[in-house]
Amino acid sequence: MALKNKIKNKSFNIIKKGTITTVPGFYASGCHCGIKKSRKPDVCVIHAPEGGICSGIFTTNNFLAAPVIITKEKIKKAGNLKAVVVNSGIANSCTGKQGYINAKKTIDIASKYLKISNEEIAVASTGVIGKQLPMDKIEDGVKKCSELLSPEGGHNAAEAIITTDSTTKEIAVSIKAENGREIIIGGIAKGSGMIKPGMATLLVFITTSAGISKNLLDKILHKEAESSFNSITIDGCQSTNDMVVVMTNSKSGIYIENKDSKYYKEFKDAFSFVMKDLAEKIIMDGEGATKFIKIKVLGAKDKTSARKLALKVADSNLFKTAMFGQDLNWGRINAALGSAGCDFDPEKVDIYMEDILIVKNGIGVDFNRDKTKKIMKGRKVGFTVEMNQGKEEFEVLTTDLSFDYIKINALYKT
Repeated sequence: MALKNKIKNKSFNIIKKGTITTVPGFYASGCHCGIKKSRKPDVCVIHAPEGGICSGIFTTNNFLAAPVIITKEKIKKAGNLKAVVVNSGIANSCTGKQGYINAKKTIDIASKYLKISNEEIAVASTGVIGKQLPMDKIEDGVKKCSELLSPEGGHNAAEAIITTDSTTKEIAVSIKAENGREIIIGGIAKGSGMIKPGMATLLVFITTSAGISKNLLDKILHKEAESSFNSITIDGCQSTNDMVVVMTNSKSGIYIENKDSKYYKEFKDAFSFVMKDLAEKIIMDGEGATKFIKIKVLGAKDKTSARKLALKVADSNLFKTAMFGQDLNWGRINAALGSAGCDFDPEKVDIYMEDILIVKNGIGVDFNRDKTKKIMKGRKVGFTVEMNQGKEEFEVLTTDLSFDYIKINALYKT
């Protein structure tokens, strides 16, 4: 079921306890500046002194948070970064002109303490919408983090970016090359609720020692996002703050210019793995989730239909609550498919739970209830919907909807 199992005969190795600073030439730190009442880390700095090509993808929500607007513009204009400053606890979203000024000021503060141009610094925020950043605390945090920067600081940075997450999300992989060289790719992420494609309440920062052209990095990032961060949903709610930022520094001495370059395929596969691994960890840490659910639609007329059908089931509150109650109510899947607005013949639809046929030609069939009950008691469950209309497919990862999800969000105070 795990996304990582899709990559067979992989040409890379997973680095034990790997993180963003496992990549040579990257430094990070995290500390508490006073935003979170829990006194847990709430600000971090990720720093690449030598800098390099960067790329990013951002939420499609019309209410863009100030840091998203600024970082999006910066990456489009400059194409390279040396640092990212992130705070958690306050989203700096829907904060008007003052929020924009504060995000810019955060960058100016980082420029002062890191001694680099503010054009080379990006900013990100996550947390409660509508509050202004306490800039005195932000400055104290950025100053402290700048002094604590370390090649071992990736774990602290990963802790500083989380909000309702129950755990940090980190990964690093290595690609062996000739003459003893290697390409390292590392990443950290946050995300647990308000998760929906396009994108979600997630922040992801990926670093790599590969040298790569801006055009190629953009293409790889956007393509691989479709099968990772844009293929997960927890509650169908989209945030104002999401971003994925990739930073490079060429420390490996290996440059990937185009698809014909040596190590292009190895890099693409490893990069895809990192993104999918982080996306899976977000779903596994879904707010209050008791189930990790895979929904795969096969045989759709076109890719758009396959995507809409899979997401319609994954976002169905009726389906998700049935999963929490361990009730195999396949009628809720049928109903969700039928309301997706796609053209298909209901009498050709087959549905499987794992390898057990539960619906044939749109109608429920007899199946081994003891076997399905056993599956439902487990942590992971997969459904395959065969539309029998064409050749396109799409897979989505989601969770159930539990009492704890409601409790977490009911008590998420502004």
